[in-house]
Amino acid sequence: MNAIFKGIGASPGIAMGSALVLESHHLMVNRRTLKPDRLEAEVKRFRHAITAARKELEILSLRVEEKMGEKLSHIFDAHILILDDRSFAAGTEEHIRREHVNAEWGVRTVVKDLLAQFAAIDDPYLNERGGDLEDVYRRVLGHLTGDRSHPDLSRIREDAIIVAHTLTPSDTAALNTQSVVGFVTELGGRTSHTAIIANALEIPAVVGLHGLLEKVETGDLLVVDGERGTVLVAPDAGEKETAIRARTAWRQRAQDGLKTRDLPAVTTDGEVVILRSNIELPEEVETSLRYGAIGVGLYRSEFLFLKCSPNLPSEEDHYQVYAEMADRVAPHPCIVRTLDLGGEKYFHEVLDKEEANPVMGMRAIRLCLRRPDIFRTQLRGILRAAVGRSIQIMFPLISGVGELVRALEVLNKVRDELRQEGHAIPENIPIGIMIEVPSAAMVADLLASRVDFFSIGTNDLIQYLLAIDRGNESVAYLYEPHHPAVLRMLQRVILAARDAGISVSLCGEMASDPRYVPVLMGLGLRELSLNPVTIPAVKDAIRSTHAGEARTLTDRLLAASSADEVGRILAGEPGAADPVDSSPEA
Repeated sequence: MNAIFKGIGASPGIAMGSALVLESHHLMVNRRTLKPDRLEAEVKRFRHAITAARKELEILSLRVEEKMGEKLSHIFDAHILILDDRSFAAGTEEHIRREHVNAEWGVRTVVKDLLAQFAAIDDPYLNERGGDLEDVYRRVLGHLTGDRSHPDLSRIREDAIIVAHTLTPSDTAALNTQSVVGFVTELGGRTSHTAIIANALEIPAVVGLHGLLEKVETGDLLVVDGERGTVLVAPDAGEKETAIRARTAWRQRAQDGLKTRDLPAVTTDGEVVILRSNIELPEEVETSLRYGAIGVGLYRSEFLFLKCSPNLPSEEDHYQVYAEMADRVAPHPCIVRTLDLGGEKYFHEVLDKEEANPVMGMRAIRLCLRRPDIFRTQLRGILRAAVGRSIQIMFPLISGVGELVRALEVLNKVRDELRQEGHAIPENIPIGIMIEVPSAAMVADLLASRVDFFSIGTNDLIQYLLAIDRGNESVAYLYEPHHPAVLRMLQRVILAARDAGISVSLCGEMASDPRYVPVLMGLGLRELSLNPVTIPAVKDAIRSTHAGEARTLTDRLLAASSADEVGRILAGEPGAADPVDSSPEA
């Protein structure tokens, strides 16, 4: 059956090969009630399983370090930390003793509760850490039950595209890249550790393809496009030829991208554009540098809170991570976004009641101002790390001047405390804010006078501006980055930054799409922060764009009355709007 499926592109590239369907393997767990005199022996049996799992992970970490580098091996060091985490290990032991149950049932119950907590977190990065917990759970349960029948993916000897309900980080790290040309899964997201490892191995991957196992059989010919997030099943002769050409072109672009890594991103009429990277994890820095990023334009610091969970990161934890990252990207800047998590699970004591819409609730700067102890600890770590390093601070989800003033007050108090304690403090550390709330965009001129830079977060800004929940498939089609309202709001923010003499960049997914390069250049943007692997394609688009012509194009777009009309203009069809002189000068 010829069909195409749309999922989430997790690792770029194009692959064509035969499907190898992995049937879901569920370890059966039964509940057994134990007599009181058997409970300590059962706890001991659980501890033996933990010890065996730890030894396996230590070996796996060493293998990954040899194969992919030290930073990726830290993924499995984090798995070891899960084994030692009180909510996992001690929680299971307490459940065995309290409920008088066998170890298998105890660990199953505890993990089920923890996975439910991960699933409820309204943050893609943290939500996807549930895959790490499942990986550890499967390993421990295998030792308890003696069921070690999971397929050995390192022994696949034919060109294959793995099709599975899910692949754990352990599964992915074990893939034989000489024979596995790609993989697709029903579960997963682009910020999962599975996706990060796939990127490191340069294996095209698409995830989030719900129901795919019902449509694909072993032996089916598949075409996987990890950039667009599509899987083509049973392509016809013409589609196969197209896929082969696309695969060849992708490989050539990848090689060319590395060759042009050190070339500047400059338009045909000499306008220089700075391309920085968006980073989720410290181990992604190497990928960022490999693709030629000029520093880190957005470092999401949330991973550190998960890594240290159930405890909060210490000041030293913050200091070490930021200092290391800044040293690795020096002399270019590393912009650290302060905590952008919701309180619904991690800081539930802050909330008076359960939130109906956590995305618009107590999160990001709102949570930090409600819990200044968390905020102050992070700021202390950043300020200490910034001594002698090019580190900048960025506050997320600022909605107006009042929030910004309060955040700056906390920052200034932290500065004074560190000086009084005898710590060296950078004289001038740049402070910026994310413009991702329409209210902030509307008062951008008032905010610009109080900060050193703006970074426009189009993902949330578009969602809030157009009243679109991107996770709702019924209305996701209305999420249109080229909507006239979006373009006019971008222009408003860029003009406010220009008039105040501060820098402005764009860090949403819009920056990673080469199709929007002329639009962004025409609006006056000269700094972008994007997914590292998309830098070559965006750089190519910049190097073939004439900034003057882009301004003329953008004048027409700003006069358009609908997203459809903008789309037609971008596609080169006859325009429906007359030029108006409304775009900022470059």
